[in-house]
Amino acid sequence: MRNRAAPEPWDIREVEKAGKGLTLQAVTLSHRYISNGGLKMQFVHDVDRFEQCLVNDFKNGKKSKETVFKELRKERQSLMDQGALIAKKGAGFIAGVMQVAAGAGICYYSATSLCSIGGIMMAHGTNNMYENGKYFWDGDENATGLVREGYQHAAESLGYSKSHGDIAYYGTDLALSAYGAIAKTTTAKNAAEAYQIAAKPNLKPMPWTSTPKAKQFKLFRYSSEDYLRGYQASSRLSLGVGALSDGVTAYSLYEEVQK
Repeated sequence: MRNRAAPEPWDIREVEKAGKGLTLQAVTLSHRYISNGGLKMQFVHDVDRFEQCLVNDFKNGKKSKETVFKELRKERQSLMDQGALIAKKGAGFIAGVMQVAAGAGICYYSATSLCSIGGIMMAHGTNNMYENGKYFWDGDENATGLVREGYQHAAESLGYSKSHGDIAYYGTDLALSAYGAIAKTTTAKNAAEAYQIAAKPNLKPMPWTSTPKAKQFKLFRYSSEDYLRGYQASSRLSLGVGALSDGVTAYSLYEEVQK
């Protein structure tokens, strides 16, 4: 198949401008979702190389202007969608760690008298860590943990749908979050102290480039490694992540109710 005629200089400038727009978008997203300097540079370099290949294909007549614009728009939208999902999943994962720590702390500091609540909180936290953390492992956006499945099966056994089980799960999650935020009794110390039990879990970077779906998600790959490299459960971060996670949970609850 013969290549197209050489494009006009004006068209080349337009395509180059669009390509640089994608790179600038990558720079913005890298500052927003990646804190490690080296990973930022690698991510931006990946995107820049991608857009340069498209620009060169246009200059060499291998692709039309419309095709290049379409692929650039598609990649830009993909990165933005990944960014939004990463923020949601990252907050959910860290909030899960906080729930496990808070549940363990409540059980310990209450001398086991509140372990029924602490145990439920730890179960929900572990489930949230699995459902959100699995996305960073293999790109699965819709993982369902055993605890949520338990709620779904219970709802079905009572003649309701799985959606009703999800509503019960999200509702309980919010209630536990509220309890963990205000829990102060004579037997249980402030929940903030409970969080310190797991202040810095020993999480190691994973070889994201070796996972099955990693190559499909540039931003996902680099921000995933960054989340696990830079994770710190400081009290300030805990409050911010907790608020964001509660907002996501509340929205998920709203979506289930609307079904």
